[in-house]
Amino acid sequence: MPAPTRSQEAHDTAQALREHPGEWAHIEDLGNLNRATNLAYRIRTGRHGAFRPAGTFDATARLNDDGTASVYACYVGTNNNPQQ
Repeated sequence: MPAPTRSQEAHDTAQALREHPGEWAHIEDLGNLNRATNLAYRIRTGRHGAFRPAGTFDATARLNDDGTASVYACYVGTNNNPQQ
């Protein structure tokens, strides 16, 4: 069986987060804070296809002691209550 693609891994991760709303999970380690911040932004805004629709996930980047950075994400869902 072939190894899963990065795209499939992202979809699997997003699905796992949907099954555990409100729980933060480590997504990926990247070489620097700029790259991690960019990925967190793409997750929050739905520009990363696995994490659509926009606004259903929160994400953040954290700088590590060695200069790399980690991305964490959380499924926050959508507000389906039309009475606001």
